[in-house]
Amino acid sequence: MSACIAVLPKRPASKAKRPRRDYISSLPPEVLAEIFLTAQHLVFEEESSDAEESPRRLSLEYQVEVLVSRVNSHWRNVALSTCVLWRHIIIGPDESVERVRVYLERSGPNTPLHLRLDLRAKIPTLTEILDLVFEELSRWERFTIHSNLETAEFPVVSRLYDTAAPSLKVLGLCIHDIDAENLKWVRRADSEQILTHGCPRLTVLRLRGLSMHFFRPPLSHITTLYLEQTRGLFMGFAGFKHFLTASPALAHLSVHDAIIDEVEDVWPVNSVDCIPLPSLISLRISTPGTLQHIVSDILISISAPRLQSLVLKEVGPMHLDRFLILPGVSSKFSQLRSLTFCDFDYPSADHLAGLCAALPDITDFTKYTSIDSDPLVGGDRWPNLQTVATNLEVDHLELLREAVETRQGTNCPLRVLRIANIDEEDIDEEDEENWEWLKANLTVERFDTVERWPPGSDYDPDDTIFT
Repeated sequence: MSACIAVLPKRPASKAKRPRRDYISSLPPEVLAEIFLTAQHLVFEEESSDAEESPRRLSLEYQVEVLVSRVNSHWRNVALSTCVLWRHIIIGPDESVERVRVYLERSGPNTPLHLRLDLRAKIPTLTEILDLVFEELSRWERFTIHSNLETAEFPVVSRLYDTAAPSLKVLGLCIHDIDAENLKWVRRADSEQILTHGCPRLTVLRLRGLSMHFFRPPLSHITTLYLEQTRGLFMGFAGFKHFLTASPALAHLSVHDAIIDEVEDVWPVNSVDCIPLPSLISLRISTPGTLQHIVSDILISISAPRLQSLVLKEVGPMHLDRFLILPGVSSKFSQLRSLTFCDFDYPSADHLAGLCAALPDITDFTKYTSIDSDPLVGGDRWPNLQTVATNLEVDHLELLREAVETRQGTNCPLRVLRIANIDEEDIDEEDEENWEWLKANLTVERFDTVERWPPGSDYDPDDTIFT
């Protein structure tokens, strides 16, 4: 019996498996270093905004530069040879002396340092850490400190007396309180109290809480100034004027809360243009509380012929009255083009008539509040108005359309509408027509956060009072 043997087709000889190419490892070191720096920047923005909820995440142990250095030997070599990757030193709760020392060593002897100290929670090794950090004072480029209490036992900012910081560009001092023992030694009467041996490159200064009273650096080169009053200790009109006029190159000014205590001090009656600010181009004012009329006093007193941008927060409509009736007010800020209201409601567009007359050349108007009346400027007021930004809800689409149509009818059409709180998926059939009409008649853009201040500046995790 013959056997039937199935002849199977021959299988082709199997090809040798090609090794998988590791493209990441083949990246040039300079490209990989740029990727690390970009990731570091993005993570810093995200984690800084969540710092109060998750302070541990900001520990040096969990930073991008540490994590990428643990992936493989190639990444580690690139990370360790990129000195600028290690210049961002964030010191918070439970930080160790050794980790700070490692960062200082890896950043190299010539790399400018960006330092953030959050002393609002206990740091057991604080003295040792401060000794390390202050030994590198000549390398500081950015330095920010948050502290609930400056004490004589553990002085921090007081270490800056009679010192120089030749590389320092950005300084943020957020000091809530100071103990009685330390009050004996602070130089309150001096106009310059810290860094008195020089900080010639210092251009950005934030003074919050008691810092503006007890820890003032030289102001002659300041271009961006944040005065953030958060305690019941007022600088008075004379102190305020000194701050501003001591900074001849001041271009950006942010003022929070009252400047004077009207029980002990008064704003001069004849103060028109008595504070010359020839370089000022952007101004922010926030005045919560009972002294909101101080906004009018500030606007009347400063002479800023180059002012282009004005932001007002928590200001009642009536608190601008003294400014609005100032003789010749329409020519006071002739270069002003951008106006922003934060938490500043007005009953109707008609109520803006005085403001439109006082600031006639506005081209960009932003409003970060929601009201049930006309959110924009109707008619022919602000005839040069081109862009409006608002955080109105879907329910206000009809009001938005009416405002746009009104301006079209007066031959003063808007060009751009920027919105924050409207997602197309939330628009129902009833509002769909208005939405499509708006998109067909002007450029509609979305934005998620309040524009950074000053305009075009880098992310600032400490700029929280206005945002």
